[in-house]
Amino acid sequence: MAKIAPFHTDAREYPPRNRQVYHVQDNCFEGQKIKDKHRKPGTGEKERCGFCDGLD
Repeated sequence: MAKIAPFHTDAREYPPRNRQVYHVQDNCFEGQKIKDKHRKPGTGEKERCGFCDGLD
């Protein structure tokens, strides 16, 4: 488990709950569902993923 640079997605391919958060853990199973081509760098002014919080 390692921290990574924050990323988020706005792609409509994902449910709203996945578009409302950003990720910072490489092994977050919700973040891993987001394809590389749909990842945007930074927080996007979104809340941090709860699953990432639990991995700290």
